[in-house]
Amino acid sequence: MVARFADAGADHPAAASGEGQRAGAFISWFGSQFDQSPNVQFNRLGNAVKQFRLDGGVARLADMGRRRPIAEASRHLALKLRLTSLVLCCSTHKELCARFATGNRTTQFVPQNAYKWLSGKAMPRSSSVYEDWARVLGGALTAPFLASSSFEEFQDAVCTRFVVPETALSALRAEAGLPRSPAQVVAISALTRGSEQQPGGHWLEGTYLAISPAWSRADAGRLIIGAVSIHTDAMQRLQISYGESLPGRQVLMSGPLQSDGRSAQSALTCSYTRRLSFLGLNVPKPPANLIGGVLSRAAVHDPDARATASRILLLRGPGARAEGLVARASNLDADGALVESELAALGYRDDAARAALGAGIVDFLSTPSSSSLCEVQLRDLAPLEMMIDRLAPPAPLHKATAWH
Repeated sequence: MVARFADAGADHPAAASGEGQRAGAFISWFGSQFDQSPNVQFNRLGNAVKQFRLDGGVARLADMGRRRPIAEASRHLALKLRLTSLVLCCSTHKELCARFATGNRTTQFVPQNAYKWLSGKAMPRSSSVYEDWARVLGGALTAPFLASSSFEEFQDAVCTRFVVPETALSALRAEAGLPRSPAQVVAISALTRGSEQQPGGHWLEGTYLAISPAWSRADAGRLIIGAVSIHTDAMQRLQISYGESLPGRQVLMSGPLQSDGRSAQSALTCSYTRRLSFLGLNVPKPPANLIGGVLSRAAVHDPDARATASRILLLRGPGARAEGLVARASNLDADGALVESELAALGYRDDAARAALGAGIVDFLSTPSSSSLCEVQLRDLAPLEMMIDRLAPPAPLHKATAWH
């Protein structure tokens, strides 16, 4: 049998090439090892061909029993990378490579490799690629999880930190051979995690419309409408996600929310710039229809990256779906009537007090503090809280008040 292999190697057109010489060298070495029974010889053949392939040879016999699993893993890897590119707002392979290079200048995630991995033609052989990937995504995602997870598992983990458009996610799920799941497609993002209060949940859990002054010099005097979700993770720890629309893109940030019962704080990581934003909130009593606080960070899309802070109000969306709040994210003139329209869209009752609440929100956000500090005092929030509680729909929003 070894002779037949040797003859075949000698007659093959590739024998004169370096590839043929390597094959001949392999066959010669293999013949010297062939001194056992046919069954043992066959087993050694399989192991040797596998090793030869790993060493850069051209043998393909080792692929016969595992080609399908490798192809499946490569396809899932490509889809996971495409979802990563989507949540990081990278429109090209080079942009995604640049994000990897930010965390590791010597990363192997370079354009020539990215093309092969994103097209499902190959898989990384170095664990450092997955370590770089974990750094890029942040959060609790680990390199072993990124390497071994299916697309569906990866999707579930990523969407606890990032908002993913429904249409894009549906397309990726279809390519992965997964059924369209309304529970995961419609309410998949981090901003949907708290859209429905769960038994035993913290009273702060839920989705909110966020209103704060615009920081851009071009939009000075206007308001920014964003979306906030407060939810618990698998360890029952409070998490907060915030999204707002800026020129050309949606800015998303998230982080853990620490609360002592009177106040809550979070360091939010931006998925676009990786900068931190700091959020300090006054924790209201149930039903927590309105939460006031201060948001601080370096201004995005600002040539000086100004360190900026402003007041922010979170208005609970009773029964509102988070994707609807994300769709409303925009800039708004500082007009009480326009804010009242936002309240109406959230489902707050039509009443004369609703117009007063809209005007009160504008005054609260635009009136500077009496001190030299950017601060929120409870006495300033109290009238707004009373009005919004009276206007809130009667639907039960909170089933428990347990701390996590």
